[in-house]
Amino acid sequence: MRSGAFLTVVLVAASACGRPTGPSEASADRFAIMAPASASLDLAAMFTESGAAEWAQARGRLRGFQFYQQVLRRFCQTCGPNNGARLVDARPGGAFAWLSDQDIQIGVEAGAVKEHTCDGRELGNVVINDMRVVYNSGSHVTYIAMDEPFTAALPYRAGGTRAHCDFSVDQTVVEVKAFIDRVHSVYPLIRVGLIEPYPYFSVDDITLFIVGLENVDVRLPFFRLDFDLRHRRNVDANATNDLKRLRGFLDSRGIDFELIVTGYDGKTDAGAVASAMALAYEVSGAVGTPHSVVFQDWSVDRQGGGSSAVNLPEQQVGSLAWLVNNGVTVFR
Repeated sequence: MRSGAFLTVVLVAASACGRPTGPSEASADRFAIMAPASASLDLAAMFTESGAAEWAQARGRLRGFQFYQQVLRRFCQTCGPNNGARLVDARPGGAFAWLSDQDIQIGVEAGAVKEHTCDGRELGNVVINDMRVVYNSGSHVTYIAMDEPFTAALPYRAGGTRAHCDFSVDQTVVEVKAFIDRVHSVYPLIRVGLIEPYPYFSVDDITLFIVGLENVDVRLPFFRLDFDLRHRRNVDANATNDLKRLRGFLDSRGIDFELIVTGYDGKTDAGAVASAMALAYEVSGAVGTPHSVVFQDWSVDRQGGGSSAVNLPEQQVGSLAWLVNNGVTVFR
């Protein structure tokens, strides 16, 4: 474990090199995070001079801007025209440094345990490599959101993905810790939080995972709920009571409660927006304003033929920037 003196030297050296490593602060009223689809055709355009003007209002509402880790790479088969180099070339200084200059935190959603790779340390190495493009451009990553490692690792259940790890909860905890420890060995100040789905997992399941991590000295800074309105697996579940219970549990442990808001009806922009807003209203009515609300699109193939995810302009109903502007009003 690094000593305090050594850590201070690291931070001073990093600052002297113009490559900050620490998290940035954001005011409480800026609780939105924007997470565009990796294959969205206008992703890089968001950071050009002309494109930036098309989401100025939404940008002013943001705590953070989140990238899926694969879009940071030199080559990504599922990212359409996007890659790390294109984001750097989008404007002088690059997209990442520009976001930092706007006081917008940079986040990365990454795999800690996945169906294809069950080794947390190995996936820690992958994300460290993926994030180099951010640090090499003079910026830094504030947080990593681990993409549903318990969903990927535990034995298959209806409505989930076909995992080959077939781990127990305890085995999954070990691999999640290995991922976090590997990331922190290089970037000790990155906040590494957990995403898991509800009601695929019950609140009791989720609290079990968090307590399991605490038992191996992992203290999550945030838990992000992927609340899927389409799949209420537990017919006896009371979502309002469950959300209140989960929030109370997280508050008692000093863990930030975060929420993903996304449109599940992918046939039309109007349908996607309606389903996203319905989710926002349900959670807001139950527990008020989460610490952060992630307006997210992971669609690669919304219309059945390539990516049709749209981020801009913010005046266009159905764009992700429009959803940010209108979605935040639900939580005011």
